[in-house]
Amino acid sequence: MLQDIRDNAQGMIAKTIIFVLILSLSIWGMDAIVGGFGGEPEIATVNGEEITEREFQRMIQIERQQRLANMENPDPARIDQDELRQSVLEGLIQQKLLGLDIKNRGLQLTEDDVDQMITEQEAFQVDGRFSPDRFRQAVRNQGMSVAEFREAMQQDHLSQLVAAIVSGSAFAAPDEARHVASLFTQTRSFSTLEVPFDRVADRVHISDEEIETYYQDNQSDFERPEMADVSWIELNLEGLMKDVEVDEDDLRELYQRRVAELEQSGERNAAHILILEGDDADEKVDAVAAALDEGRDFAAVAEEFSDDPASAGQGGELGFATPDSYDEAFSEALFAIENEGDVVGPVETPFGRHFIKLLAVETEEAPSFASMEDELRRDAAREQAGRQFAEISMELAELAYSEYDLEAPAELINAEIQTRDGVTRENNQEPFNHPQLLRELFSEDVLQDGFNTEPVEIGSDRAIVARVRDYHPATQLELADVADEIRDRLRVQKMRATLEEEARQHIASLRDQGEDAMDSVAAELGGEWVHHDTVSRSDDFVSPILREAVFGLPRPSEGSSRYASVAVPGGIALIKLAEVMEGDEAATEMLTRNMQESLSQRHGQAAYAFYVSQLRDKADIQRR
Repeated sequence: MLQDIRDNAQGMIAKTIIFVLILSLSIWGMDAIVGGFGGEPEIATVNGEEITEREFQRMIQIERQQRLANMENPDPARIDQDELRQSVLEGLIQQKLLGLDIKNRGLQLTEDDVDQMITEQEAFQVDGRFSPDRFRQAVRNQGMSVAEFREAMQQDHLSQLVAAIVSGSAFAAPDEARHVASLFTQTRSFSTLEVPFDRVADRVHISDEEIETYYQDNQSDFERPEMADVSWIELNLEGLMKDVEVDEDDLRELYQRRVAELEQSGERNAAHILILEGDDADEKVDAVAAALDEGRDFAAVAEEFSDDPASAGQGGELGFATPDSYDEAFSEALFAIENEGDVVGPVETPFGRHFIKLLAVETEEAPSFASMEDELRRDAAREQAGRQFAEISMELAELAYSEYDLEAPAELINAEIQTRDGVTRENNQEPFNHPQLLRELFSEDVLQDGFNTEPVEIGSDRAIVARVRDYHPATQLELADVADEIRDRLRVQKMRATLEEEARQHIASLRDQGEDAMDSVAAELGGEWVHHDTVSRSDDFVSPILREAVFGLPRPSEGSSRYASVAVPGGIALIKLAEVMEGDEAATEMLTRNMQESLSQRHGQAAYAFYVSQLRDKADIQRR
């Protein structure tokens, strides 16, 4: 089972485990694994087992770094701190529950299993092979013993093992998968008749008493949110760039760097000799190295030894390619070769070991300095302005903290003080749609104590300092201010209710009289039936509301139809379901195979969620 899990989890699960372990250990040492010392403040307990404040803060840091790593443009301000704390706490509680359950069941790995886990981690390998020295050094650097590290690895791996066992115990039966697949490939023929609100608008009247009652019953719908009148200043990288003077020598140096980068990024034609891993791999690598050292022709050696059948017959030639065409290690080695005809190797990659020969280099002709001067000047100015931005930001932070207004900070950065009234906690225009800036504005220090915010970075090239000039608490809107809105709501409710009552009567007639009543119903409602033949669940020429209603109806019996009504924007629609047709047999069979795997995964996820929920229900969980 362990080997199955390892095979199936190569990649994300295993990498996530080792990432969290290494990151934890690099920041906090052994306490990252075994918890703090006795007497530490606790954030929660699970069946008497403590989750310490230190452990909680440690995992917040790890989770924050993982979220930033997953962002295209990392910005800490985009992380919702409250949600982050809640998510981390629930994760720690679940981790503790799983650990206790594993302990109670007496589950453990063999020493050989732990050995294999450790030796397979790239963090402990040199040139693709496990290095005991690197492993011991890495563990020693974290202040841990080897035994402590092995225990931590085992605990994390067993949690993954239990999750895989529980999830793997669930499956979807073939009949279930076929039934679901047949629903997806099924088509239906039906007719619809839409009736607008206008038909009954003149029959609907709303009294002042109804408005008053609705207002009293739904007062929470009619509140003006808390608002702040804000002043702010902005430090802007673009503004700093305008005042930067770029030295000519700096431009020339930047030009030379760009030319070198262009030469490095051009296409290269390479030949390689691939040796796949196997019992005789080391012997073959030594034989290839010896042959090349003797001066034998690379193409002949490739034809004799290479395990790449696609290129061996062509002397190992791969053709021209860019750096991103190959595995990272292969690409780095190839594009580090300085001269055509040079050979490097063996180079370790996931595909095996390679000897690489540079055959030719094809680069674009470098543009002239004159043609690039404007671009270079702007890039150089941005680079210098970036350094100034960092320095001024530090001064701005100190001044914003020490001052009780924006006059001095504005003078420091030569910025105009801007104002905006009515800023709320959500649905604001830029820049007050930025989560971190809003959290700062509505914090106790700023809102109640009158401090400036600290500089809040908006992206990588803007920083804002703001303060609240005036604060307006949430207030109840007066009835007179919302009466028209309430009247409109009640009119829609009454018009829909009136149409639904008429629809019920007409549907009763249709069920009694069938096709004969369709024309008279359409005439009375002032509309026309629209017919749709062989519509599938994915056909978008029918509105999603109508499709959902139609495919939610039971199959009509032979020779009869099903009738229903559904609310649509601006009115209601009557539906007549005439026929249900089974989908194409071949398409259903193909979908059945895919559906069985998908349903099994879904059942597995549900089984694991149930397992965890059972642990939670039976546990004594105390949150601080």
